[in-house]
Amino acid sequence: MDKIHKEILGMMGKIDIDCRDEQGVVIIDLKGQLDIYNSGELQRLVDAYLARGFPRFVINLEQVSYLDSSTISVFLHSLQKVQKSDGRFLLANLRGNPREVFDMAKLHEVFEVYEDVPAALAAQAS
Repeated sequence: MDKIHKEILGMMGKIDIDCRDEQGVVIIDLKGQLDIYNSGELQRLVDAYLARGFPRFVINLEQVSYLDSSTISVFLHSLQKVQKSDGRFLLANLRGNPREVFDMAKLHEVFEVYEDVPAALAAQAS
């Protein structure tokens, strides 16, 4: 039975989330795989910060190895909610498979994507 549990948990993927504040901007560092099983956690996190009056975000994707369409949906929903709060929802460090997904879907036309967190912070300050 332990083998089955490990197999199922492995299929679900794993994401680690860490948050920090720099210059009044919430930076959300993600690590792992974002998919239908855990992308809702990111949505709840953004919603919680918005409810507390924090409308500026940088999502650091540097250590994200995979994302799926449910993650794109969460990003779009978060972007819309943040914009309604007169905030900004920026993405940073988009690389590998996640970048390929964005390129294929032409999501660079929808999201503000920056090379790294310092560049995204500079954009938030302007």
